[in-house]
Amino acid sequence: MTIEMRGRGLQWALALAVSLAAVALGAFAWIDGGKQPVHDIVMPVAVPELPQ
Repeated sequence: MTIEMRGRGLQWALALAVSLAAVALGAFAWIDGGKQPVHDIVMPVAVPELPQ
């Protein structure tokens, strides 16, 4: 039974680390969300003339 339990600790630690990283990233995105206003991207595009 102790041999089977050894691998589970690593799985739990990895799952905990991934969960904490996801929560930290979400919190950072939530806090940083309003600092950079969104601007329209406007670029001039050259359109060739149609033959008449």
